[in-house]
This record gives sequence, C-alpha cells and structure tokens, in this order.
Amino acid sequence: MNRGNWNGATYSTLAEQLSPASMEALRSIGHVNTVYDVCAGTGNFALPAAQSGMTVDALDLSAGQLEVARERWIPRPGTTEPTFTIGDAQSLPWPDSSADACVSIFGIIFCPDPAIALAEMMRVTRPGGKICVATWTENGWAAALRREAASAWQDITPLPTTWPNSSEFEQAAAGLESVSSASHLLEWHLPAGSDPVEELCDQAPALKNFRAAVRETGSWASMSAHLRSTLAPYLRSSATGPIATSDYVLHVGTVPNPRTAPLRTRG
Repeated sequence: MNRGNWNGATYSTLAEQLSPASMEALRSIGHVNTVYDVCAGTGNFALPAAQSGMTVDALDLSAGQLEVARERWIPRPGTTEPTFTIGDAQSLPWPDSSADACVSIFGIIFCPDPAIALAEMMRVTRPGGKICVATWTENGWAAALRREAASAWQDITPLPTTWPNSSEFEQAAAGLESVSSASHLLEWHLPAGSDPVEELCDQAPALKNFRAAVRETGSWASMSAHLRSTLAPYLRSSATGPIATSDYVLHVGTVPNPRTAPLRTRG
C-alpha cells in the first residue's frame, strides 16, 4: 500500500457513519481474549473491542489515523488500551496462530493484493479462531459516486468491491471453514437542508479530492448535477434530513486445524 496516500487522513465524520459495521463484526466474533484489527483506521472496531475486555492489537498504515484512535480511547475499569502499530496489512508483524480472531472492516480490500492480506490474517489467527472481513458491494452511494468519478478523473479509482459474495470470499480464503456472508445496510444521516453530493464529498477523502480537481476546471456545476442523478437511487428523505445508503457484506469464517488444511506461511 502507498503510505503517502493514507498518512494524515483521519476520516472522523466518515468513521462515525461506518461504526455500525464494526459493531456487527464485534457481535459476529463473540467475546474472545485476543483480537487483531487490520487496517484499524481511527479505532471503530479496536476501541469497543478493548472496552469490552478483549486484548486488542490494532494495525494501520497511517500514523495519523492511529493517533486519532489513541485520542478516542476512554479507559474503563478492567480494560487495557489497544496496542497501536504502524504496519502493512500484507506483511503482518505478529506470530503465527497468535490471536483468537482477526478483523478488517473495509480495510484489506484497499490493499494492492487483498488476497495476500487475507492470507496473513489467517496465518496469525489460531486454529478454531475467527476471521471477519467487511467488504463493499456495487449497491450503494459510495460505489456509485466513486465509479462516476473514476470515469471522469484518472487519479481516483472505483470503490473496491472485492469478494461481494460468499463464494468469492471462500475461494480467496482457500480453506477457511464455516464461512457465512451476511448482507447489511449502512445509512449515512446527512444534515437537514444539506446538498447530499457536497456533504458526501466532504466526508469521503477521495471524492473531496475529486471535487477540488473538477472545480479547478470550472465544470463542477455540471458534474455535481450528474452525481446528484447518480445518487438518487441510494437516497431517501427522513424527518431529520437526507439518508444515503450503501450495502456491505460481512464475511466470517473459522481458521481450520492445520492437520486438515494447508499450512500458511509468510511468502
């Protein structure tokens, strides 16, 4: 992963909107002693996991995001602050079979090779331990706007929709057992009276950069009108303001016993 693309990003507003997916992941793995959070960002999963009594190691490529996570930590009796590590998801620093669970919420899908990162997650999780990965689907505002932006500007890529279903995830995981893949809906609650396109661009760093580039060409008015049309199927009204929606899939599986599955080693 390109460290320069991620350092300095904090995504605080966006992180709040994504937090329900982390809570679903927490429920899916159950209470375990030790969990690794890969591409942990600002701590949406790591912090509540640690506050529930788990020992958490959180890794991310961005020092800035991890610093925000540290600042968000609220100590509680009987809990331990997560350990925060700057590192690469495709080369995890932890020993083989050293955690009860390993989680990545919209994280490893952005790696140059997500399958390598997934293999690393399986390597560091003990036999019988849980792997939990959240991935986007094409059905949502984030994928739709990124897709349109990518068609107009070469410096933005479509939103990764890696492993949008159970069969593709199982194929990538190569031996992960008891895989379940559940679809969920994330809702972005936008301020009343706001322009949804402008608000979502404010929240998503890649789209914010795209907007700035298009504004420099003087064509943002026509582009934003096009994006409003693109957004319409994923937008609904509420008493408190517009709500934008995106589907995601939460994949959960069990690391097999090494006697019944190929041994995973680095490289």
